[in-house]
Amino acid sequence: MTTQAVLPVAPGRPRGLSRRQRDFLLLNIFVLARHGYADRARVLADAMFELGDESAEVLLARAVLRFAEGQWADVLELLDNLDRIAPMERFGSYKLTDKQRMRRYLKTRSLHELGDKARARDAIDAYMRHGEAGLEEPE
Repeated sequence: MTTQAVLPVAPGRPRGLSRRQRDFLLLNIFVLARHGYADRARVLADAMFELGDESAEVLLARAVLRFAEGQWADVLELLDNLDRIAPMERFGSYKLTDKQRMRRYLKTRSLHELGDKARARDAIDAYMRHGEAGLEEPE
């Protein structure tokens, strides 16, 4: 019996895919979803995840596709995982990026749809505190 050495894989990147191939697959997910083929995009995003790509991009794509299907609990689980690997909370004044704003919206809407009004209100408050202009400086 022979054993083969297992090479460590960098987190967030599946074994055997170059950066260019990975970016191509992510682009395909976006294009498929944009043209109304969310089911195909989801299969591709899930396959990338199963192959070991646990990057923020793949988790966000999976969350957006679950959101489009109305799978609110799955969205929250994916966003929790995303917050663990790519937290967006910082201290002090800062401006949210479009991706961060979208993550906040996905979370708020999912909490609302699941009937968790208190957490949804907290999520809205956090969104409003870090809106387009960021935190206001005290006078």
